[in-house]
Amino acid sequence: MNRHPHSLKRQKKLIKNKEFLLKLFSEKCLELTPENYSDVYRQVDNSLLEKYKSSTRSHKIARLEFARYIKRFNRLSNQNYPVPATPVRHESPPPQQNIETLKHGKRVTQFAKNLIAHWTEHNDFSPTQSLAFCLISTILFNGFYNENELQKFLKIFFKTKKFQSFLNLNHIVSLDIPNRNFGNQRINDPDFSVSYTKTFVLHDIVKCWIYRLKHQKFDLFSDIEDAEHLINACIIECFPEEKVRCKDLLKYGFYYTQFLKNSGLDQMSICILKNEIYSSSPLEKQLAAYFIQPEPTPTHTIQKVYENPQDQSKVTIALDVADILVEIRQAIRAKNYSDQLIELYAKEQSPALERLLLWSILRSKLTEPQLDLLNHIIQQQQRFKRKLIRADFQPLKQSSLKTMFSQFAVHWLQATQDKDISSFSDADFEDLYGEMLLLKKETTRATLQKRLQEFHHKQTLFFNAPTVDLDNLIQVKICRTALISPHIFHGMLQRLENTQDISIQDKNIFKLIFILGFRVGLRINETLNIFVRDLFISEDAVMLTIRNNRNKNQKSYSAYRKIPLHHLLKADELHAFKTYSQNRKRLLKEQGKSVAQPLFLKQSLEETHENEVNSLLKQLIQPVFGEHNFTYHSLRHSAFNHLYLVLKNSTLADAFTDYSPHEQLRIRYALLRNRNTQQTWYALSHFAGHLTPETTCSSYLHLMHLAISYQLNQIESPLPKEAYFNILKHDDAIKYPVQQRAIKQFLFDQLTKDRYRQHDHQYQPEQQKSPDSLMLGAHDSEMTFELLHHILAVEKEQDLLLPEAIPLQIAQKLRARALHLKTSCVNQKKSSRLFTTDFLRKTPAALVTMLPTNHEEKKVIHHVQERYANVQSKYKKELHTIYSIYLEKVQPNSAQFIFEINEKRQLKKFLSFISKLFPTEYLHLELSKQSKEQLKNTLQGLKLGSKNFSLNENERRIKFCFKSKDVKALGVFKLLMYLMIVSHL
Repeated sequence: MNRHPHSLKRQKKLIKNKEFLLKLFSEKCLELTPENYSDVYRQVDNSLLEKYKSSTRSHKIARLEFARYIKRFNRLSNQNYPVPATPVRHESPPPQQNIETLKHGKRVTQFAKNLIAHWTEHNDFSPTQSLAFCLISTILFNGFYNENELQKFLKIFFKTKKFQSFLNLNHIVSLDIPNRNFGNQRINDPDFSVSYTKTFVLHDIVKCWIYRLKHQKFDLFSDIEDAEHLINACIIECFPEEKVRCKDLLKYGFYYTQFLKNSGLDQMSICILKNEIYSSSPLEKQLAAYFIQPEPTPTHTIQKVYENPQDQSKVTIALDVADILVEIRQAIRAKNYSDQLIELYAKEQSPALERLLLWSILRSKLTEPQLDLLNHIIQQQQRFKRKLIRADFQPLKQSSLKTMFSQFAVHWLQATQDKDISSFSDADFEDLYGEMLLLKKETTRATLQKRLQEFHHKQTLFFNAPTVDLDNLIQVKICRTALISPHIFHGMLQRLENTQDISIQDKNIFKLIFILGFRVGLRINETLNIFVRDLFISEDAVMLTIRNNRNKNQKSYSAYRKIPLHHLLKADELHAFKTYSQNRKRLLKEQGKSVAQPLFLKQSLEETHENEVNSLLKQLIQPVFGEHNFTYHSLRHSAFNHLYLVLKNSTLADAFTDYSPHEQLRIRYALLRNRNTQQTWYALSHFAGHLTPETTCSSYLHLMHLAISYQLNQIESPLPKEAYFNILKHDDAIKYPVQQRAIKQFLFDQLTKDRYRQHDHQYQPEQQKSPDSLMLGAHDSEMTFELLHHILAVEKEQDLLLPEAIPLQIAQKLRARALHLKTSCVNQKKSSRLFTTDFLRKTPAALVTMLPTNHEEKKVIHHVQERYANVQSKYKKELHTIYSIYLEKVQPNSAQFIFEINEKRQLKKFLSFISKLFPTEYLHLELSKQSKEQLKNTLQGLKLGSKNFSLNENERRIKFCFKSKDVKALGVFKLLMYLMIVSHL
């Protein structure tokens, strides 16, 4: 035991805490019964809260101890009390708004209201004011919460080309932000980026200010350098009574957007935007797969890759050093690795190897005789004067030692080659470690950061190395793995299919391996380590369990997980996977072998190697994309970015993924069991095999900033039309009508159009996509008139036959709507007599009877079903009025709808909708010649012929009916209108 006073104090505190917990748990468990378990658990939790108060970490550790105590108690007393849930990091998130935040949030909200009122009343803004208001808008509406980001955005205005491009098709702004948390600013190297990229979709209000700035004098901007000074000067000038300043807006501005309608951002997204949670921002390299399709380049043949699967590049080092490295690696793998390392240390080595060996020995756990032997070698060879003590040794596992060796050995030797380490200054050490990081060509992970600090600490202790500030070198990892778009993925599979050098069985294996990476996001070792026993296959489900098999252990205990492949794979992919798996299982049973065998076995009865998979993937993608650095791990990154967009229900999912809308809906309903937004993040981290969402955010979700900014940009604009008019108005000489047309053209044609339609890289672009997979009558929707009729006609819910994409909750909602429509019309005694007369045969359920079967009525249903989705989108605002007119005019025992001559507007709305939806040949109007003349303008554009009219001079009203060739009313008309109203409510 360490006898240091601080260590003894910590030990006493720990023992005292253990005694408190043991006493508390034992006292409470004495009175424990199955009936009062929940009360006892609550009492324990209250006691822990009272003991630890604001120390959240201590409280969570104590809860963990209680869970362990209940496990032991169950074993000893042969009971089965439920074990309390293990606390997780994000279980108690910080409150969204504390008192200070609310106070300042209200100030910023009031400031925003005054700002909008000012824009509505004034239009004489100077160029500097316009620029200041543009920057204020980026804070309030675009999620800029960092002074560096705001300053960077200001500099864009000085680049004329970039500034002009905002008003064309460029709606996306990427800011390269230098930040001490996200980059090493000391190192200048083309292979080592010093900044991270944050991507925003410009908000419409910001673009309006940019539009105005385009028409103002640009020369005044040459003296403007400080965004904060510019904003504060503008506020003082335009709002002299306001005390809000730029720093207040940056600190609390986001809470204004929280109060706006339709923002819909969860707390995790807010923390990500405000950089409270590190995130892997989208980089140009990662988005290239979606927006750029390079020319194909000639490649090596796949045959060579297939024949030499395990070829890989190795770092070239001197032969004598390489031999010693082999000896060290062999020594580490031995059981008595400490003795062998000491034996190697006793030999003559170079200074770099000598230090490396000593540090490796110090990281292992030595016995007293081994320590004495090491001290004897050090004194005999006069390595250094300091005697080694027990505190210098850290008891670590052999696997940790291997990890250290693989991370440091080669890079340390390369960086110190031909250098005199003993004469190094602090700057030399800093440069040396910088070179080692450059050789790794990646940002350091948390474990590597810790070991680098340990490494230098030992240098200081034993070799009198100077103190070095490693904060300049060590940085948060920003993952730069490129993403693979669906277009590239399908092209890769197509090329694999057309390859002649690989057998059919091996093609199928590689195809399934790639599919698991792209759809499920498995690691390469997880995919190749699947056994036949890990699959549970039923008629409608395929469950995959990720676990340890043989000596290939998972990365951590959070990697153990069950994955429903039937929800994540497309239909053809799932069929191929089931067929292969079932055949493999059947073959093993026929041979009398255990199912504890690898799932993927090539025709040569050999398992595939991960180098073989990576090499084949590179060769397959090269003709599609050109030179690249894609690996199997890129498929994993792509999978979670696509799943993130789907689970967040982002509009971008249609452009960035190849999932159809009803496939997206199926995935959401399967993976998210309730509407809690936090569950999205935990569902993602679970499928990734991560313990908390922080790991997933920091290294995997590259499209996250883009999706969150895009969602923020969909917020309903709080500006009235007058404010837009004043912002855009740049010349007093322009008359109002002309300016009004400019507003309409700019706002509606440019600002509100679909920003990503031009980037839609679907693999099958010709396939029509519906805006909503539950929309009645849409092209690729499972919801049809027949299905809706079935939902309403079947009396018992257990008898419903629903497709997988239509959850039971939707069916229940539709049935509730129908019941509400009927009961409200009856109870409120509305003018509609549809639900109160013998048309229903005195029972509300009678309206939904057998679906029409004759050819004429089937033709009408098919015609309406083809047009309904498009017609509904055109009449979205008027539908409620149209359905109210129908309910008012419909008669129970008559096919006619009677309109008075003064109801022209109602008639026009109703007829325009009906004529677009139903075949024109069935429309019929009965009216007088005089009435027809009065309705000339109303009926214009409906394209009705003489066959659609019958003139009756005695008729003072207008009678509309729906007739077939034999002059009988079509009963299906009322049924279809009823189904439309139910689906629309």
